[in-house]
Amino acid sequence: MSELTLQDLLSVQAAPWQAAADTWKRLADSIDHTDEQLFRSTRDLPEAWPSGAGSQAAVAKAGTLCTRVSSAHGPVKSIGDQLQLHGYAMEALRHQAEQIIASARQAGYTVDTAAGTITAPASAYTGGNLDRTGRETGALLNDLRTLVERARAQDDQTAGILKAATPSAQNSAGARPAGAISRAEELAQKLKDPNYQPTAAELDELRDLVTLYGKNKAFAFELLDMLGPQGLLQLNGTLATYQLDFVGKEEDGFLFDRDTADMVRDLQLGLGVMLDTATEPSGTRTGPRGDMYVPGQYELPSQWVADLMVAGRSKMDIGDPSSPRRYVEDVYGYQLLGPLLHHGDFDPKFISMVGGDMIDFEMQQGKNSALWTEMRSEDLRLDWTQGHDDNTTPAGYDPVNALMDGLSHNGAGTQDLLTNTRTFGGDSPEGGRLPRLDYLLTDRNWDPKADIPGGPAWTTELMQHGGDYKNGALENFGKALEHATTDHPGEDARRLVEAIVYETNVDEQAKGYANGERPPGEGEKGSKTTDFTKSDLIKPELRDSMGNIMAAYISDVNANLSPGQTVVSGQISVDQTHLTRFIADLGKDEGAHRSVATAEAIYAAGMYDHVLSGRQNPNDDLDANLRSMENISHNYGSVLGALDLGAAAAQHATSADLDEKYNKDIENRYKIIGPLVEGAVGAATAKVPGGSDLANGFVGDFMDDLEKNAKVDNQGQVNYDVGTMLGASRTTMVDLTEASLYYSGKLPDLPERFIPDGHLKPLTEWNERDIQEWQRYKAEQGQSTVENAATQAANSYKNGHEWARNLFYSQYGKAPE
Repeated sequence: MSELTLQDLLSVQAAPWQAAADTWKRLADSIDHTDEQLFRSTRDLPEAWPSGAGSQAAVAKAGTLCTRVSSAHGPVKSIGDQLQLHGYAMEALRHQAEQIIASARQAGYTVDTAAGTITAPASAYTGGNLDRTGRETGALLNDLRTLVERARAQDDQTAGILKAATPSAQNSAGARPAGAISRAEELAQKLKDPNYQPTAAELDELRDLVTLYGKNKAFAFELLDMLGPQGLLQLNGTLATYQLDFVGKEEDGFLFDRDTADMVRDLQLGLGVMLDTATEPSGTRTGPRGDMYVPGQYELPSQWVADLMVAGRSKMDIGDPSSPRRYVEDVYGYQLLGPLLHHGDFDPKFISMVGGDMIDFEMQQGKNSALWTEMRSEDLRLDWTQGHDDNTTPAGYDPVNALMDGLSHNGAGTQDLLTNTRTFGGDSPEGGRLPRLDYLLTDRNWDPKADIPGGPAWTTELMQHGGDYKNGALENFGKALEHATTDHPGEDARRLVEAIVYETNVDEQAKGYANGERPPGEGEKGSKTTDFTKSDLIKPELRDSMGNIMAAYISDVNANLSPGQTVVSGQISVDQTHLTRFIADLGKDEGAHRSVATAEAIYAAGMYDHVLSGRQNPNDDLDANLRSMENISHNYGSVLGALDLGAAAAQHATSADLDEKYNKDIENRYKIIGPLVEGAVGAATAKVPGGSDLANGFVGDFMDDLEKNAKVDNQGQVNYDVGTMLGASRTTMVDLTEASLYYSGKLPDLPERFIPDGHLKPLTEWNERDIQEWQRYKAEQGQSTVENAATQAANSYKNGHEWARNLFYSQYGKAPE
């Protein structure tokens, strides 16, 4: 455990951590390059040396070398990423601690950072202020102690990740562990027999072997190959029955053995790691075009995976028949596979095949998620990997919950799972529909209360506390979609985004009908008039992730929402009405609203700079630049108009009230927006050679920077939350327009006070005289440039909001007020 002190926190500097992170990232890049070179240099070995013992040995050795180099990349990159994150996080905590200390000292308090104490001046305790002063002192101390605890937690997290990423002999793909495999096989064979009563020593021994050698490819392959898919599932099912899960706190019950529960948890987690290890590709591709794959020496063959899917669809009995409470009949194999799928590093092809078949099987049975809860045994938990103390933790009867957890860390697997099956019909968009996505997104019942053990005690528990149950599966599905569409860009990623927007809009629930109810007509004619404020186009649990996806595709969103603008190749292409409804529904969620609004503001600032810098059209004069800026502000209004339509429906703060707040003080407006514009313009100038690069990379990078820093430091002024800052849609657009013109250097007759040393004075350094002079300049020399452009920007938001409302009214008969 970390023993970091307040003084340690105050001495933290991010620079050394970032330097170390850069070193590790360069090493990861070198390993990646070496891996590619090694593969290229060995892939044709079977053709050059096609037969004989020497050939086989050479191919096997090349495969081993490729695997070792490839397996080193992940841990090295993980260390670099964590060091970078640690530096940002600790520096942010240090800034917060410094602000608390500075505020306390300014108020007359004495702060001893070595002792961690805060003392109020004697005068603060007079005049009846004893209680209030005590509370204030306690609050300041508590704030500092909380920051220290968060810093210690960050320390521990980083230490844990670095330790886990450090290579070891046990975790390598090297030599076959002598004796361990045969002993593990012997124990596994015994334990998968439900009639066998293992000793505590045998269980502990198998757990130790699996924990120690689970990442060793030879160990994992040999054990799983010996068990076979059916045996693996039977073993996991038998393990799950060793301990019952009772309602309430288990430690209060004499029938509950925590050591046994922890043992089952560790073994299930270990089996998941082994399955990942043994299915990780380690072979080579052969043939003239590399279309023939030869599995590695310790890689489970495709037939094993096919047999696993057959076993997953089959029913089996688990537990001891002589002990009815520990015996369950007709459990699907996929339910016993679920606990092993939480591990997020499965090969994308493996998780796509197995996870996709699980979803297909559920869809084909026509029972929705209720398929998995038809048969439950009293107080019996199938999945111990996620805990058991909390009654709301899913019990593992619904394996799709576990699948979503694994997919939430596996964007490539999610993308492949959702896009490799398509259907075509009369109502299909170009490229067909994605049935798995449609089912999971709009039709599946994700009721968290369904995945619990059986029995009267659990029925009573649900009646009393059912509202507390949230299994997180939908949130994990959203994270999986987010990674699938943003971490792996390309045609499939765009197809997923298009399908998300399409399926949410054409589903019967979007037309005002119950899930599964068939509308009487086709298209929009089959829609009911619905109350937008009381209906959910997007499930609330998904909105945060959907907002992040729209933010990542903000350029495409602009192109699709802008009336008359042509969508070009390489951009998503969706129905304008569908996208408007989708964006408006996202606006109901404050987090999603913040993500999209932030991305749109950054994108607009970058596009302004793209125009004013001359990179878009080098021969354009200022008048032509202003006309191009009108198009940008028009697009901004279309996006934010739709977004705020949903925000107004959900009644959380948007432009209307935030504009009033920020317009009261022009100086604060510029102190708020200045760093954003300066950062956006500077980053765009340095990083963005063309508009396409701005669209695809700049916005996301800049949002990451804002998120890491959480606050924008305005040279000693009050720190403003980025989300709140960008929530004032109309004001932000005006500020972006004015500030971008100012920084362009193209404004005519700009007063000399703004160019004191031949360079533009930053907005964050303006004083009261500067602000007054700027207002005068806008009203006189800048009336035809800055003032007109700002007015156009303000009107674009108003027009965009009205356009979105009218679109809703004309298409659906009712719009939010």
